Order: sequence, then C-alpha cells, then structure tokens
Amino acid sequence: MAKILICEDDDLYRQIAEVAFADGGHELLFAKNGDEALAKLKCGDIDLIVTDLVMPGKDGLEVIRAIRTTHSRMPVLAMTAGLATLKEPLLVAATALGADDVIEKPFRPQALRERANALLAKASRSGESAA
Repeated sequence: MAKILICEDDDLYRQIAEVAFADGGHELLFAKNGDEALAKLKCGDIDLIVTDLVMPGKDGLEVIRAIRTTHSRMPVLAMTAGLATLKEPLLVAATALGADDVIEKPFRPQALRERANALLAKASRSGESAA
C-alpha cells in the first residue's frame, strides 16, 4: 500500500483520483493547491505525488521544483488540461523540472491508476527512498 498525495484544485479530478485508486489499497491525501501539498509533504511519508500544473497560489511547476530540492527521488506524476496552446509546453516544462511522468487531461481513471502504479513499481524495483 502506498501513500499518494493528489494536488488538485478541481473537484472533478479529485473525484476521478478517488475512483482510480478505490480498489488499490492506497492511502490518498488531497491538497487543493501547491502550498497545501508542500505542507502535507513535510508531515508524512509520501510515496507518490500527483500534481496538477495549473492551480491558484503555488502552481504545479513550483511544487515539482520544491520537491526536487527536498525529495529528489520521490516519484512525481504531473497532469494538466491547461489551455490548448499551453498544454504541451506545460507538460514539457514539468518533465524538465523533474516530473517522472505526465498525463494530459481529460483522462480515464484507469489511465491515472496505471501511470501511478508504474511509477510506484519503478521506485520499488530500484529500492529508492522517497526522501
């Protein structure tokens, strides 16, 4: 069982995450913005962070940057709907800042689950610590 932090300001995508991981035995934590996500990261052992890129306050790019300075090996999955013209550049920027994978909204719960589980399995195989 993994502890997954979902950083997402949109209620619909928080619900999609709940559906995606409903039967996986994972513990889900939710944050509505980057500041809340970084605060929760300090309070517990998180195995994976799934973050939206466009949010009020600290955005997902800032979250990824902060995670990489303090938790260099923690798996990060970035997601965005963005604006049509910004979607691809945002996902490229997320990868450049250290996101391990990216997913474009809209997506099905199964796609989110598969990508998250792949990142968790990769981290487990490599024996990497999230810290």
